[in-house]
Amino acid sequence: MATSTMRKLLSSFVGPVGVRVFSRLGNKTAVHVSTVYRKLFCHRPLSIAGTTVGISYSLFGFSFGGKDEEETDPLTELYRGARLAHMRQDLQKADTLYHEALKLADDLVKSQQITEEKFLTARTLFYDGLADIAMQTGQIDTAEILYKETMKGCLMQGMEYNHNAMVEMGLKLATIYAMRGQKMEAEEGYKFCLNAQIPKLATTEKLLKANDAKSVKQNSELVLRLEMEETEKDTAALLGMALSSYGRFLLYEKRYTEALPLFEKAKFYAEHTLGTNTDQYLVVLNDIATLYIVTKNLDKAEEVLKEGINLSEKHKLVEKAMLFCNLGAVYLRKGDVSSAIKQCQLGMESAKEFDHKMAFKMAEACLKKGASVMANKSK
Repeated sequence: MATSTMRKLLSSFVGPVGVRVFSRLGNKTAVHVSTVYRKLFCHRPLSIAGTTVGISYSLFGFSFGGKDEEETDPLTELYRGARLAHMRQDLQKADTLYHEALKLADDLVKSQQITEEKFLTARTLFYDGLADIAMQTGQIDTAEILYKETMKGCLMQGMEYNHNAMVEMGLKLATIYAMRGQKMEAEEGYKFCLNAQIPKLATTEKLLKANDAKSVKQNSELVLRLEMEETEKDTAALLGMALSSYGRFLLYEKRYTEALPLFEKAKFYAEHTLGTNTDQYLVVLNDIATLYIVTKNLDKAEEVLKEGINLSEKHKLVEKAMLFCNLGAVYLRKGDVSSAIKQCQLGMESAKEFDHKMAFKMAEACLKKGASVMANKSK
């Protein structure tokens, strides 16, 4: 089933790949698509174990050479430079370095200075980096081509279809399909990710739930948490991202009863892998609250948002701004305009503090709506 879905994900490959990502940065459509992508399907960049830049050769389990070679290998140095620029969000420099690395790899394999296997490893890594840049800049057609080529390269080198790196790229492809309105392909992609990750964590999930129920001894709890930290945290974090992304897709499709259990499970994994003192956990709470708002379950939405605000104030988290704005939206719907304005003012203050542009726009809209309602009442 999963292998069949993987074949579908990799179908319709458009190759060959020789696209410079920054050739169309001025395209207004690309900017618009990038905005929609951030708002609807990927509120936070996809990331594993703290990095927001694609896969690495350590995650692949592959390397360009031995440890001694890596110290002076120009191909590895170019790759490291590209990744560093990418992490610093210097996308123009990263794009240039990835392309320089691709040319160098091509020259090296033609002159037989590296093997075909090392060339394939290098090309796969560079395509993944370029795909992430394309995704960030809204060039989703280019991103799709590059992700598919990266996944094919991984499979050619013996990587299993359910490897975390494959699942992460599959999730990005599903997001691309969702952005395009290719609903069937998007849903198949999300289901592939869940089907790949859930079996890996079946035993761990049972133990974590037992932990929560206080039905295991304290020393067993310590061992379990250490095990999660060392061997399964990436897998669980990736599952949480897949659950959240699929949940947002279903929310957008108004399939609310299907979305809620996915958000609840995403919350469970965010709590146990990242902790309640993280913005990622608050993003899931905000997703749950949003679902309650659109289904007019305003009391539940208020309860969830207040929980998130308390955590965000305690730990000084960026997502506080969004939570305040959504709480303001709840009060507007309840007819409590003065409370709504107060929350949206707090949201605007937090948005300014953390330079949260989306929250700032939400706060502006909320305050404008509140002022309009107050003006109508005074007539």
